Amino acid sequence: MAFPPTAACSGQNNSTDWGSLPHAGYHWDGCTERFFEGWYSRVTLPGDPPISFAFMYAIDPKRGGMAQVLGPEEELHWRTFPNPRRFWASSTHLALGHSGIPGPGCRGLQDPFTFFQRTASGYQYTAHLNQGILPDPLGSEPIRWLYRIQPRFAYGIPPRATMGAWSYLPIFEPGWQILMSHGLATGWVEWRGRRYAFQQAPAYAEKNWGQSFPRRWFWIQCNAFPQHPGLSLTCAGAERQVLTRPEEVALISLHGWGSQPFLEWRPGSARLTWQVDPWGSWRIRGESALWCIQLEGHTRRPGQTVFAPGPEGMQRNCRDTLAGHLHLQLWQRNGQVWTPVIKATSPQAGLEVGGEVRQPWQGQC
Repeated sequence: MAFPPTAACSGQNNSTDWGSLPHAGYHWDGCTERFFEGWYSRVTLPGDPPISFAFMYAIDPKRGGMAQVLGPEEELHWRTFPNPRRFWASSTHLALGHSGIPGPGCRGLQDPFTFFQRTASGYQYTAHLNQGILPDPLGSEPIRWLYRIQPRFAYGIPPRATMGAWSYLPIFEPGWQILMSHGLATGWVEWRGRRYAFQQAPAYAEKNWGQSFPRRWFWIQCNAFPQHPGLSLTCAGAERQVLTRPEEVALISLHGWGSQPFLEWRPGSARLTWQVDPWGSWRIRGESALWCIQLEGHTRRPGQTVFAPGPEGMQRNCRDTLAGHLHLQLWQRNGQVWTPVIKATSPQAGLEVGGEVRQPWQGQC
C-alpha cells in the first residue's frame, strides 16, 4: 500500500510543527522516583460492524513499560517491556519507542521499512507514524501494525495546552494533553490472522503523565460521525488532586465544525454537569454564554478492562468500549433563545469509566 507523505496537511495551518505541540515531549526529569507517562492513539475504520484499534503505550522509568492494543470485538492484546533502558523518547517532540528484544536498533527511530526485520517485539510512535509488533502467545502470528498519520487538528486554534497554562507547573495530577483531535490514517493492522487495510481513516491521539491517574474518571471520544465527517468530540471528567486537595473537573471540546472550528467548555468559562453510571450510560452537559452542548453515550456491550497507572504500577481498573453509541446536540444562543445547530450520532464512540465509580456519579464544575 502506498503511503501519503508525512508533511503537515491542511486543517489548521500548513506551518504547524505537529511533532512539537504543547506537551508533546517526554516529561520525566530523570530524578522523580514515582512517575508514568502514557500515550493513546486510535484509528477508526468505516464499515459495519464498526471496527477500531486503540494503541496504548506507557512507561514507568523505574519499572519498565507496556503496550496494549484494543481491537475488534473488544479483545485486548498486551505485552510488558520490563527493561526501561530500552525505552527512548524525545523531550521536545512527539517521538518515542520501546523494544522488548535487545539489538542494534532497539533505541531511536528506525526506518519503517526495516523495522520488522530488526524488531521482534516493540513499537515506535511519532506525530506521523505508528508502528509496532507484539508476539501473540495464543497464535502463531504476531500482531503487527504500520500506518502513517496526517494530522488536521491538534487542540485549539492555534494549538494550546489542553489544561491551560497552569499545566506547565506541578499542580494538576495527572497532566493530560490532546495531541491530535482529528487526523487521517493510512496503513494496516494485522490482527488474529487478518489484515485490516485502510486509507484516510479517522485518527486521534492524546497523552497523560504524572504520578497516578485520578481516583475516578470518565472519558468520551469520537471523530467518526457519518453525517459530519471531520467533526471531533472529546470529553473527560475526573476527581483529581490539585496540590493536596481533591477537585472535580471536566472538559468538553469540539473541533471541525463549520464556522466554529474549535469550541470548548471548561470550568471558569462554562458550567459542566454530568451523570455517569459505573458502566453503560454517560450524560454530560456544558453551557457557556453562547454555546450549549449535550452528550448522551450508551452501550450494552460488556466492554473491556484495560490497564491504567496506579499507586502500585499498572492496574486493570478501567473499562472501555470502542463501539459506543453517542448522541451529540449543540445549540447557539440568540438573545434569550437557544437555536439547535448540530445533531450528530455515531456507533463508534470511545466510552470509558475508570477508578472508583461504584454507583452513579453526579458531578458539576
